[in-house]
Amino acid sequence: MKKALIIFGSKTDEKNYNEIAKELKKQKVDFDLRISSAHKTPDDVDKTLQNDYAVVIAGAGLAAHLPGVVSAKIIKPVIGVPCGGNYQGLDALLAIAQMPPGIPVLAVGVDKGNVAAQNCAKMMKKYESVTIIGDKNSDAVKKAAETFKKFGIIPIFDNKPNPKSVNIEFTYFDEPVEKKDELVIYCPLLLEKDDKAEAALNFLKHTSHGLWVGVNNGINAAVAAVEIMNIDNEYEEMLLTYRREMGKKVLESNK
Repeated sequence: MKKALIIFGSKTDEKNYNEIAKELKKQKVDFDLRISSAHKTPDDVDKTLQNDYAVVIAGAGLAAHLPGVVSAKIIKPVIGVPCGGNYQGLDALLAIAQMPPGIPVLAVGVDKGNVAAQNCAKMMKKYESVTIIGDKNSDAVKKAAETFKKFGIIPIFDNKPNPKSVNIEFTYFDEPVEKKDELVIYCPLLLEKDDKAEAALNFLKHTSHGLWVGVNNGINAAVAAVEIMNIDNEYEEMLLTYRREMGKKVLESNK
């Protein structure tokens, strides 16, 4: 049976990871639990990730680098749990959600370990399709669709989530985000005139439920969906090739 990993950066986050463990047991998901720091024990993080986990739930506070570091090292879905601290956990939430395109972390709200565990359980089955809820003319939606093409996936467009799909919903912060039972990745959209620091407070407000990628980041929503669909390693080689090509482009900048 496929296992999940719970990995947190500090024992001070015990309340969060114990809540996740309790919910995963309730959902009958097998898991390992490890305390390991991206900054203080990087070699141990690497060693832990050598195991083949289906999903990783990674949590941290403040700079909250651990979920992003984990995502950079594996091609399975990473759910990031921001732990409350300064600024009501806003710093950790943004550090986890605002990942560079191509290296996604699916953020839940601050201290929402139960949401992470519930979505982890949903990811433990095989999904054969992707449903997009959003305007086809939006740049973020177009980038998501273009990304899916690289993996040979043709998304379905609909106005409601499909229980048999990995769903991606593109939403503006001025719209109410209704809680759903299906597996849904939310991609928040901002108009250029609204791209101000104050908008981050709306992000904090809306993430009380669901999985979230960074603002306008349709690429990460798509890659995360492919990683979820990769539970049986069907997309393994394509995801590895995608990562190698991204890395190659970065290094070519040195020429």
